[in-house]
Amino acid sequence: HVRATPEILPGCGHKPGSPAKFDMALTSNGIQPCTLEVGQVCIIFALPHQFGTYLQALAYIEWFTPLREPDHSSGLHQVSCSTR
Repeated sequence: HVRATPEILPGCGHKPGSPAKFDMALTSNGIQPCTLEVGQVCIIFALPHQFGTYLQALAYIEWFTPLREPDHSSGLHQVSCSTR
């Protein structure tokens, strides 16, 4: 499961707000199972019925570049926002 939650503005009194939260996702295109793609879920939505019926929710995803070699000091893979 992936999640996208909107920003919650501070309420009256002392109730704090919270920033928007967007899950990251690792996906496989199914053609090359060892190739993972990185994306960030920005919004989860449903279309009006005149555009068809879908069994699952739809998602707008911002994609990142393929995983690069791990960083030598942290061991973490690096990605950048994709421009494709």
